[in-house]
Amino acid sequence: MSQADVGKPPRSVVSIYPPLVILAVALGLGVWAQAYSDVARRFPTVVAVLLAALAMIDLWSRLPLPGQRFISAFWGTSFDRREMMVVPPLVAELRLLAWVLLAFGGMAVVGILPALPTFCFLFVWLRAGRSVWQAVQVALVLLVFEYLVFEWLLDYELYRGLLFSKGGLARW
Repeated sequence: MSQADVGKPPRSVVSIYPPLVILAVALGLGVWAQAYSDVARRFPTVVAVLLAALAMIDLWSRLPLPGQRFISAFWGTSFDRREMMVVPPLVAELRLLAWVLLAFGGMAVVGILPALPTFCFLFVWLRAGRSVWQAVQVALVLLVFEYLVFEWLLDYELYRGLLFSKGGLARW
C-alpha cells in the first residue's frame, strides 16, 4: 500500500448515513418481497432481515451508545483500523461497480445457477489475481452450494435467466 492510498475517509463514509441508507434498502426489500408467493418471498425476506441486522450493528458502532466500543472491537468496524485506512480512487470503485453490474447482467441473461460461479471464477482469476485452479475451486464450491441449498434442500428453483426460462424476454 502506498502512502498516496492512505487517507482520512470522507465524512460521508464515516457518518451515520451509510447504515441508514442500507437500513432503508433492507426495509424496502422486505416490503417488496411480501408481494411474492410464500415460497418466493422466503429468500428475499431472509436477506432483508439480515441486511437490517447488519445495518443496525453498523449504526450502533457509529453512535455513542452503551457497548459501542465492544461492538467496534468485536465486529472490526472502526475506521482507524489498518485495513480501513485506504481510500480507493474513484476509478477503482467504478471498476468494482462494473464487476457487480456484470454479475447482475449475467444472472439476468443466463440465470443465477451458471452466472454466479462464472462471475466468481472470473473475479478470483482476473481481479484477485489468483491461479486458475483456485478460481475453479471457488466456482465449484459455489455451484455445489447453490445447487444443494436452493435447488435440493429448499426446493427453490433459482431464476433461469432470459435464455433458459419460459417466455424469456417476453416475460420482462
